[in-house]
Amino acid sequence: MKNITALLLLVPVLLLAGCMGKPTRPAEFYVLSSYPGTPVSGTSAEAPLSLGLGPLTLPEIYDRPQIVTRGEANQIVLAEFDRWGGDLNKDLGRTLARNLMTRLNTDSIVPYPWSSRYAPDFQVTVRVFRFDGVPGENAVFEGIWRVLDAAKGCELAADRFTITEEAGGPGYPALVNAMSRAVATLSQSIAEKVAVTQPGCPGSH
Repeated sequence: MKNITALLLLVPVLLLAGCMGKPTRPAEFYVLSSYPGTPVSGTSAEAPLSLGLGPLTLPEIYDRPQIVTRGEANQIVLAEFDRWGGDLNKDLGRTLARNLMTRLNTDSIVPYPWSSRYAPDFQVTVRVFRFDGVPGENAVFEGIWRVLDAAKGCELAADRFTITEEAGGPGYPALVNAMSRAVATLSQSIAEKVAVTQPGCPGSH
């Protein structure tokens, strides 16, 4: 009986020692960076455009704190110790808005949903299919953006995008930086199209 009692007392100690022996490290948190650009042709500070940005939709696999990367074949990898510093969807929206402000020469960009008292010239929606990458290799940003007449809802322009940015270094800091550059590339494409688009639905009176 004494031997059994001693063994039962020893088991928790061994389990605790095993847990203490596992390597661990503090989690690190990341946010996207904006890349301000120069105003694109067709914009004017004297007559700035107004823009409603959103909705922006991300696949459910990215709706989590962990940074998602790609593994073998159809595998995704969740980085347990490398996480987003907040809601990725909101962070993506803020970064896009800041990039578009400089490129469109306007401060009048509001996130979806906006007040009925705000009447933007355009609405820009983005549906993301992929926003991940491989640490040490590249980041991939893929989806569709649309420009709508904000008042009447008709589609004025649309494009599918696939943007690949080299990581340029190892680890998650370089990967998130590459993801930020991909967002800047998308921002440039959207700004160039918005700048040459006229509000109002074709054929409407």
